[in-house]
Amino acid sequence: MKNLIFCLCILCLMSFKGWAQKVEGYVYDAKTNEPLVGVNVIYQVKGETKGVASDVNGFYEVSVPAGGIELTFSFVGYTSQMLPLVVNPREVVKKDVYLKMEAHLLEDVVISAGRFEQKVSDLTVSMDVLKADAILRQDPSDITATLKTIPGVDINDKQPSIRGGSGWTYGVGARSLILVDGLSVLTPGSGEINWNTIPMENIAQVEVLKGASSVLYGSSALNGVIHIRTARPGLVPKTRVNAYLGIYGGPANSDYQWWDKGFWKEGKYQVEPFLRKNVFSGIRNPIYEGIDFSHARRIGNFDVSGGINIFSDEGYRQGDFNRRVRVGGNITYHQPGKNMVNYGASIHFLSNKYGDFFIWRSPNQAYRPSPFTNMGREGNQFQLAPFYNFTNPDRNISHKVRGRFFYRADNIIQTIEPPTLPDILSNMGTNVNELAGFISEVQNGDWTKYLKPLIGPALTGNWQGVVDGLVEEAGKLLPGIFPNATTADYCDLIAWGMNALKDPETGKMNNIPNEENLIPWLNNALNPVEPKVYTDKFYNYYLDYQFNKRWGNAQFTAGLTYEQMRTTSHTTGDHDSDNAAVFVQFDDKFFDRLNISLGVRGEYYRVDDHKREAETKIFGYKVPFQPVFRGGLSYKLADYSFIRASFGQGYRYPSLTEKYARKDIGGVGVYPSPDVKAEKGFNAELGFKQGYKFGGLQGFIDIAGFYTEYKNMIEFRFGLFDNGENAMLNSMNDVLKMIMAQNSLGIGAQFYNVSKARIYGTEISTTGVYAFHPNALLTYNLGYVFIQPEDADYKEKNAREANYTDPLQMKEKSNTSRYLKYRQKHTVKASFDFEWKRLSLGTNLQWKSKTLAVDYIMLDERVKENRELMDYVRGILFGTERDGYNMADYWREHNKNYFIMDVRAGVKVTQKVQFQFLVNNLLNKEYSVRPMAVAAPRTFVMKMGLSF
Repeated sequence: MKNLIFCLCILCLMSFKGWAQKVEGYVYDAKTNEPLVGVNVIYQVKGETKGVASDVNGFYEVSVPAGGIELTFSFVGYTSQMLPLVVNPREVVKKDVYLKMEAHLLEDVVISAGRFEQKVSDLTVSMDVLKADAILRQDPSDITATLKTIPGVDINDKQPSIRGGSGWTYGVGARSLILVDGLSVLTPGSGEINWNTIPMENIAQVEVLKGASSVLYGSSALNGVIHIRTARPGLVPKTRVNAYLGIYGGPANSDYQWWDKGFWKEGKYQVEPFLRKNVFSGIRNPIYEGIDFSHARRIGNFDVSGGINIFSDEGYRQGDFNRRVRVGGNITYHQPGKNMVNYGASIHFLSNKYGDFFIWRSPNQAYRPSPFTNMGREGNQFQLAPFYNFTNPDRNISHKVRGRFFYRADNIIQTIEPPTLPDILSNMGTNVNELAGFISEVQNGDWTKYLKPLIGPALTGNWQGVVDGLVEEAGKLLPGIFPNATTADYCDLIAWGMNALKDPETGKMNNIPNEENLIPWLNNALNPVEPKVYTDKFYNYYLDYQFNKRWGNAQFTAGLTYEQMRTTSHTTGDHDSDNAAVFVQFDDKFFDRLNISLGVRGEYYRVDDHKREAETKIFGYKVPFQPVFRGGLSYKLADYSFIRASFGQGYRYPSLTEKYARKDIGGVGVYPSPDVKAEKGFNAELGFKQGYKFGGLQGFIDIAGFYTEYKNMIEFRFGLFDNGENAMLNSMNDVLKMIMAQNSLGIGAQFYNVSKARIYGTEISTTGVYAFHPNALLTYNLGYVFIQPEDADYKEKNAREANYTDPLQMKEKSNTSRYLKYRQKHTVKASFDFEWKRLSLGTNLQWKSKTLAVDYIMLDERVKENRELMDYVRGILFGTERDGYNMADYWREHNKNYFIMDVRAGVKVTQKVQFQFLVNNLLNKEYSVRPMAVAAPRTFVMKMGLSF
């Protein structure tokens, strides 16, 4: 009898389990019909919340009690949907659900702020988000065209700056970290950003985080983060092809135009667009052209995507060109099961060749390079990045592991063929024989007749008298030797001589002739030995682990990172470095209104045998790591009304290029600064964000006040150098020591630390859309940024520099103002796009105030009675026209407020075919944010897109 009762009980239990009620189905995106992974499907019973998450295919299956039940489907960025059901005993209800994305812009989903998915409205820091559509509307050459439209973001000579955090350091050592899918794309070794690496063909969203972000992202996030997120495959395979052509128009000043009707036939360019000689042979102006191809699809449990980009830019400036071929792809395997597990790898290869210059030939030849900056780069890079992600929805935990192997090899090349000595001398009105005869005559004669006017002032320390004497004697002597010479011609001759004095094997300037070998040396110089090409190689290994745990509204994030870099470089020497860090961040939401975020990071960094690069004093003890902290909060005052405050510390270690680079670049050198220190700082912000909706108009307005302070800020300075000591010449005594040591004179730049800097200001912006009609939509983005960029020690520096008496003592900047170099106080930006059915019209507007200060060697804006030595040096280096017009005159005329405008129009021929026409710099405005960097003239762009 007992056995019978036991069996009946077992059968009842089995029957009860078989009778259990279930609801199952799939969750899709209502617009794309793609399955949504990780949707929370929950219900409440007896005050307890139960539920599941949808799997990789969007499938969910949840057991429910019999009777009435309300299932809630929620997913970040989508409108939650409640589904009331009555479920009978033992019934299995099949129900597919389609979720709509939130209509309000404040519900955009981002991951950069906390390294996990959040709504924009929950952030404690300022962030701008750009969608794929906004990116596709801009100039397709690279992502900088889009970034320039964001309030508070500037690109100075390809170097990003957020809210004035960076000035100009010729691209090296960026303070804004650039990420693609969580991995830095700053070039290991130099810290510069090569925009060629960004996969324009597959961008889904760009997130710009403003303010110190070193806690989560480490060094180089001192100024903020620009995170490019690529698109992932959907349920339906997608293929996209974009082809585009850009034509540079003529400059407003016709003297700048250096190309002629047959320039492309004569091989004057380092790169040649692949359709230049056939399809576009009738175009006489410089052009750029490119084609993007991308494909993404799901194959079973695999996500597969890949893309190709081919781009060539002849450049509107001579020797300023770009050619790239980029190939990349990603494969992800989604493991079936209750837990969400995926792993895979991305792979990218880039081959590029590009040139640039930062010193022009003369004010009337602004599109031609000085012979001192005849430099470009050619090389390849390869990246393999495996990853593994594990998420347990029941325990609300996730583990993410990412790795990367990066290899880059490149070498410095000449952007244009330098003129020969006979050509230079012919331009100057003389020839090689006359020059050699004059040198021999001087060597065999008496130098004292040229030195007599200088001896007296030199003995009495009257250096200004020495300068005046040199100028007077040169004025008598040189016109007789070089009757037709301009200052640009003298630069050609000086650059040729510096290269002739350079040892082709070592690169050092020790190939100096004497009386015995002058003529043989000159003969060899006329037929120089081709210098050996050195390839710089960089190896980078990176590993990142991240752990996330969620309790209700609380989110705990922790992680470890390790990075090793090795360089084999003729430019910087051979070096290796290690970087290890641990970080922790806690985010929580209270009362469904208050968001709090706290984080801390500890970072260890060494270069070569110096194992205490990050040395910090804590409670009186020196420890070999750098700690940084951040905290922030936001409070929901009302619906779509938020106030936020944040504080974050940041730091940036100098790159190997900033510390060790030594390279002669066509006459101008880069000089090492091994003692340059890491820069540190903090950023504080108070902001208010208000959403609005009036009929068809919706958007938000954001107001933020910010304060940033840097210690040991790293800047770039130009000057005269002793090539033997790699030291800047800061007095005539330094010059005499250089001469006595038989070292050669160099012109160049070096990195150094500014003692203390602070930048504060205000940013006001609004972004939104206005639906006039179901078929008519206006999208807009407007912003104003005011910054006050100050050198905190400017008074002490001015007092010290006022006592300089030596004509070679180098001042720090071009004026005595309090302002940091290469910044502008005021910036206004606006972007409008109107769509009506298949047609679209758009414009970008930008107004900027003048640049506040530049380097002293470039310009001296101080009032003076007499010309100084550096004025003559500038006149030679940066060109003086025959009428005396020089760069100082140009800067006074052009360093003013300026306004530029871009326009665009497009048409969708079908849902799969669209055309777009753009005119950048519509008004053909001549402007620049630093001396000798004249922006592109009016440019015409045609673009065709196919998707299928």
